[in-house]
Parts: sequence; structure tokens; C-alpha cells
Amino acid sequence: MWNNIPVREDLKEIVKTVLGFTGVTAVQKSCIAQFVSFKDVIVQAPTGSGKTLAYVLPVLEILLKAKPEWKKSEVRDEHNQRTMNIRIIGAVILVPSQELAVQVEKVFSYFLNVTKLKSVVFSGKRNVKKDVKKFCKGGGNIIIATPGRLETLLNLNSENGDFNLKVQFKMIEVFVLDEADRLLELGFSKSMTEIMSHLPKTRRTGLFSATIPEKMEELIKIGMRNPVKIVISGNEQLFSKKTVMKKQTVENDLQTVSTPRGLSIYYSIVAAEAKLAVLRKFLLDHLKEKILIFFSTCRCVDYFGEFLKKIFKRKTEVLTIHGKKQNGRQRIFHQFLKMKSGILVATDLMTRGIDIVDIDWVVQFDPPRQASWFVHRCGRTARVGRSGKALILLMPNEESYPEYLKKNQSVTLSELSLPCTTEDCDKMLEVLRERALRSREILEAGTRAFVSYIQSYCKHDCYIVCSLKDMDVVNVAHCYGLLRLPRMPELSGRDLSRFKRSSVDTSTIAYKDSKKEEKRLQLVEQRRRTSNDNNKQNTAGQAKTNGKGAKRKQKFSGHQYTVEEVGEIEDDYKMVKKLKTGKISREDFDQHFASD
Repeated sequence: MWNNIPVREDLKEIVKTVLGFTGVTAVQKSCIAQFVSFKDVIVQAPTGSGKTLAYVLPVLEILLKAKPEWKKSEVRDEHNQRTMNIRIIGAVILVPSQELAVQVEKVFSYFLNVTKLKSVVFSGKRNVKKDVKKFCKGGGNIIIATPGRLETLLNLNSENGDFNLKVQFKMIEVFVLDEADRLLELGFSKSMTEIMSHLPKTRRTGLFSATIPEKMEELIKIGMRNPVKIVISGNEQLFSKKTVMKKQTVENDLQTVSTPRGLSIYYSIVAAEAKLAVLRKFLLDHLKEKILIFFSTCRCVDYFGEFLKKIFKRKTEVLTIHGKKQNGRQRIFHQFLKMKSGILVATDLMTRGIDIVDIDWVVQFDPPRQASWFVHRCGRTARVGRSGKALILLMPNEESYPEYLKKNQSVTLSELSLPCTTEDCDKMLEVLRERALRSREILEAGTRAFVSYIQSYCKHDCYIVCSLKDMDVVNVAHCYGLLRLPRMPELSGRDLSRFKRSSVDTSTIAYKDSKKEEKRLQLVEQRRRTSNDNNKQNTAGQAKTNGKGAKRKQKFSGHQYTVEEVGEIEDDYKMVKKLKTGKISREDFDQHFASD
């Protein structure tokens, strides 16, 4: 119960009445008490365990204890030797994505009227000048930001001096790293180190993460002082033995190390060519539910997402989102958030920290590049004590993946039978190819998706289980509805004879966009003329060339070597090498090349 949690009564009342959380999770119970007592904390807990509130409440409590009112204050800028009357920042929260930043701000917003504090979001999507202008006008005691954008803003100063984060950071009381492992995975290590170098040493720091890899130790050493380590469900082995810190291990009744209690995880072994047909049938059987589907790449999301929109147009709503879709990402996210049923097709952008509590199913069309991402994908359902289900579709060459996850991530999967007939597969291939034949946009999108998938597959951390050489590449291409196989170095040396090549000349397939098609035809004509001109020049050059050398050259270029001749050439080459290395004498060499 919240009665024993050491934060203000008005904050606890909002949690119970507005947010509707009458019970306290293990991570909240353990973390809040340590954080508000001014200790640095490292919190490792499963996804969906309530980590956000575990730092939101302490941040508010610490700020309100430090200052009853957070208004403008005079701060000395030693670098420019002047005193500035600026807005004071009390807390900085770093998150890996703009979606999570907006979501965290929403949680803070429930408490801001009571506390009279202000929050502001700085993320990559927003215009830098607008960020500065907004902060100068309205301020913000709590900054929620992505590392790249915050680092950029640290190096900016407004003309009137009202915006100077390096100076304004001097009053910071709390610093939080949310989804810290994801921040490192995205390459923000240098940005985080730069940001921490401008923070006061007297601050409190909280690091929240589902996993604590060894590479995080350096960050912990730089940014934290004698941290208390809080581990939910005993993930001790994920910490390096070299890390020296005070520990408080919290055991609770979660079934596994890394997945929520109410989560059921299934896998199904499906032939490569049948995967899309199986997915379609699965979605038809769950039309009244809210489903999140993961694909490996942005191009796969674009290609398959548009296809699912087409076939489910009158049945349910299908949305797509990925990291390259900067415009409209927030709109799509909130649209899915409000939907009672529907489908969101996404990349691993949606794997971490995104809190959509009512997702019924998480479906993984293929394994993620890193095994740890599997857990975070699944964790988008069964949030905060609710139940949920997850499914991954595996090809026959990936049948060892569940065992790999059991050993690597302590996750147990149950097999689910999802049969598919040959007729269903053939029909799906026909439908996909018909779409490609009608539109060059679709034709190219399918090819790009296939190429991106193959390239992504080569980067799996479990390359023994997910090996490209064991993949049925031909039937994967059929699953993508390709008319032609693209030329790729990854496919060199593979037997592709089983591929059902379309008889249609793909160069005749037009873009639906008339302007785009006009430009394409102009390029085709230009290439044709260039090719003809080159052929004419080559023919003319050959006709003008005379002499024995030219004849010998022409004769040589048209000559087809026999096996015996090739053998003789190889022997000659070996003799030259032996002479150069001193293995034979000049006399032996001359004897070898002597005429009969």
C-alpha cells in the first residue's frame, strides 16, 4: 500500500485516485525509499514493472524539499563574469526516444498542478530554435530530453542570456537515466558523458534499466557515487563481478528474470513462404484485439504495413511507425494508444519504455537482431500486472531459437501450431505479385524490404541459430512476393534455381505517379542512347585498327581455351614463381619454355 511510501500525501493521492494505482509494485517500494533519502540508485527491473513512477515521485519529492517554489533566480556565470537572472532547472531525465519523452512528461503532468513545477521536452523531432524560444518563454524545472538534442542545446546561448544550460545546470538536484541500456545501444555514451560533466557533483542520480551490461560500468563510475543497487527478481548475474557497489536485492513473485508475470510467450515454426499467410490468418482470428507487430527493418514495416492496410481495409485499422518516420510519429502513437482494437506495425523503435497498457498480442514476424530485444518486444504487453500474449514466427532453420532464449535470456516459450496449406501460400504469392505488377512503387518497395531483411539477418548476435547460409532464401523471396531476385553479395554462390521467376519484363512496369514515371522513361531512353553510342564507337574502332597486333588481339579475345591449354598456362605461371623465389635455375626455366 502507498501509506508507507515516503512522499507527500497529495502526490500519493493523485497516484491512487487519478492514476488508479492502489497497490505498490516491488520496484516502487524499494526505489522510492532509497531515492528520496538522497542516495544514488541503480534499478534493474523487468519491463512493465512500474519503473517510471519509481523515479517520477522521488524527483518531485526531492525538488519540493529543496525549494518550496522554483522560480527565476540569480546565478553567477563565472565564464562571462556576470550575474544572470535565469529560470532554474531542478531535474534532468534522459530517455532514448521522443515517444518515451512525451510519455514521461505525461506522467509528470498529473502532478504539476499540485507541485507548481513545470516540465519541458527536448527531443530530436522538434526545431532547436523553437525549443530555446519555448524554454525562455515558459521555463521548465524538469527537463525530459533525448541525449543528442540536450547536448546540442548545452552548446547554445540566447542573446539575452535567458538560455544558458551550462549555467542553469548548476542548480540541478536530480539526474535520471531511463532505459539506460537502450541509451547505450543507440550510441549515446559520449553525449551522456558530456552532459554529466556539466552537472553539479552534489546531485542525486538514478539509473533505470531492464538489463545492466558490462559496458555500463564506466558510466556508473563516472556518474554515480556509492549507488544502491536494486534488482527485481534476482538478475544478479547481469552485473559484472568487477562492479563494486552497495547492493539491495529485492525478490518478488515474478516468474522469470526478464518478463512480466502475466505474459504468455509462444512460438510457431512456419515455412518461409508461409509466414505472411500465417500472419494474415492469425490477425483475422484476432480482429477484436489490439496487436503490435514487429518487423526487423523500416523498409519491411513500410512494405508489409501497406499490404496489411490493403487487405484489412474494411476489417480493422492498421497503422505503421518506425524511426525514419519523423513526421507524424506522435500522432500515430497516440492514435494507437486510443484504439480499442487494431494493428500497429513497427520496428524496434517501439520496444522500450513505450507504455500502452491494453495491448493484447505482440507478434514478432522474425527474430530481433539482439536476443535482449526479444524480451523488450514482448514487454509491450502484460504491463503493470495486466495479462498479455506474445508470439514469434520462426522458420525451420530457426527452430533452436526458443532454447537459445531460455539459456540466454531465461525466457520460456510454448509452441503454438499455426498450420498453413500450400494453396494458401500460392494464393498469397499471387496476390503480392499482382500488386507489384500494377505498381512500380510496390515492386521496388518489396525488393528494398527483402534486401534490408537479408542484410539485417547477417547481423544477428545469435548467428549460429540465425544463419544466412541455413536460410531458405528462395522461399523468403516468395514470401516477399518478388518478381525477380536482386543481385546481392550475400546471395552469391547460393542455389537459387527454385525461385519462381515471373515471365513479365519488370522494366515495363510503370510508376503510378505520372511525373515519376515520366522521369524514369527519360532515364531509360538516355541509357539506351548512351549504350548505342558506345557500341558504335567500339565497332568503328575495331574496323579501323589494322596490323598483326590487332589481329592477334581480336583472335585472342575470341579464343575459347581448352582444359589442356588452361593447365599449360597454370604450369607456366608456377615456373615463373619458382624462378623468382630461387627454387629453380635459369637453365631449368629456359628448358621449360624451349620450343619443340
